[in-house]
Amino acid sequence: MDYLFDMPTDFKVYKIKRDKSSGSQPTHTHPYYEIFYLINGDCTFFIDHNIYKLNRGDLIVVPQGELHKSSFPQHGCSERYVLCFKESNLKWLNDIVGPDFVKESLSTGVISIPDKRRDYVESLMNKMIFENEGQDILSPAFIRTGLIELVLFIIRCRRYEENVIKELDVDNQLMQQIATYIYENYDKKLSLEDMSDKFHISRSYLSKKFKAVTGFGFKEYIVNVRIKNACRLLLETNKSITDIAFECGFNDSNYFGDAFRHVKGVSPNKYRKNKEAI
Repeated sequence: MDYLFDMPTDFKVYKIKRDKSSGSQPTHTHPYYEIFYLINGDCTFFIDHNIYKLNRGDLIVVPQGELHKSSFPQHGCSERYVLCFKESNLKWLNDIVGPDFVKESLSTGVISIPDKRRDYVESLMNKMIFENEGQDILSPAFIRTGLIELVLFIIRCRRYEENVIKELDVDNQLMQQIATYIYENYDKKLSLEDMSDKFHISRSYLSKKFKAVTGFGFKEYIVNVRIKNACRLLLETNKSITDIAFECGFNDSNYFGDAFRHVKGVSPNKYRKNKEAI
């Protein structure tokens, strides 16, 4: 089932501490953007098929609908800002530079904010937290301008600055390769036995390590990747639900329907009909 934060409005921002006693966050998606900025400490962040080791000053953009999970540190604690906003907040920016430019610039990615610019980012976050408490009738305007300024800064970093893009987590390179293979070959037959043979590891090790690193069971991840692509086809094409099921790697349309309801909470047909609400 989709894991959704409580967002009664189109914007939310907060500062939070986490350690191993906080429990594990479930892997989830949500129908809005999220910006995650690590103030101090460290954590592992899994998004779609990529695994990142985040440290102080790292910022990750999580687009709408992307599978992701953060793992809390085993020692000490980490502190982060989390900012969530709906696409409607970007209308002004879309009108100026174009929605395609904005969407591409806010695709999944991790930026290592340079030391000299961290105070600037953290100041913006603190201002939005302050205004989000509802200081006066001008607070919504201050929040909107703060968000746009932060998004513009992120776009500039990603497009025009050098050496700010975070590399993947090399400590989990094998699990990274397996997740990427599944992500790119979701429409094919994928079994634990076949993958263990392909990557020359035991089935038990693959199963346990994949779960520990990504938060997904092996089969669970395959199903979620297939469902994600099925959602895209349901909204962007007129293909039949049966054709979409087979195209996404399901060999039984009934099983596809059950799996879809389990992950999305509605049937494929209802999901397609509710396109405007998604």
